[in-house]
Amino acid sequence: MLSFEHVPPRSTFNKNTKYSSIAFEDYVKTENPLKNTPKGKTKQGGIGYNSFCKYCNNFLGSEYVPAYQRWVTGGFQILQNKEFELHTYLIKEIEPQKILKQIVSMFLAINGEWYLKSYPELSDFVASKDSKELPARFKVFCYLTRAENIRYMHHVVHGNFATGTSINCTEIAYPPYGYVLTMDSGNEIQYLNNITEFKNLNKKMDLNINMFQLSTYMPFPLDYRTKEQVEKGIEDAIQTSRKNEKN
Repeated sequence: MLSFEHVPPRSTFNKNTKYSSIAFEDYVKTENPLKNTPKGKTKQGGIGYNSFCKYCNNFLGSEYVPAYQRWVTGGFQILQNKEFELHTYLIKEIEPQKILKQIVSMFLAINGEWYLKSYPELSDFVASKDSKELPARFKVFCYLTRAENIRYMHHVVHGNFATGTSINCTEIAYPPYGYVLTMDSGNEIQYLNNITEFKNLNKKMDLNINMFQLSTYMPFPLDYRTKEQVEKGIEDAIQTSRKNEKN
């Protein structure tokens, strides 16, 4: 029987989280979701998924969550009331490999059973506390965020019409961090830190970090536009739509 797994862990400020679950289709249908936010079902008690067995849940809690909790606490100390900012800081006595394993486990949790079966390399990496074996096809990226809208994006193919490229990815944004897991993509992601090499850092250490704080106003993967940029994009789309209706 599957147990309830908090994502992020309950001890990292996800104990009594109150949130609304809004269907993606409702966002798309709303002319201006910033001004008229679609209504969803309000829930409380922490965000999570019935994804892991009780043993796995307890394993994560004992092996990785304490290290992840320290990482989160450090992030909150850096976070500012800004939409776009580069932060330079030092986090002391963190355990990067354990942090990465916890992050990967969160992606496994939100994507469900099919993800575990499709990408056994990810679950193998998490299940073995001593493993450094995360295949090169996987990359994990990180950014600081207030998560204006928390983001739990299941596996999608994100296309860039300007460049003609696409990225297989899944994304989580919950203060103070956002994470992106990509598959079979050789590209870096602008403004995001590639933290995949955390897999090789299995000792407690002090870490100097340069990391951008980004915004997540819209429920789209890899969308870090400021509120002003989002509003301009919406207004331009509305004006274009109205012109097309007249023609």
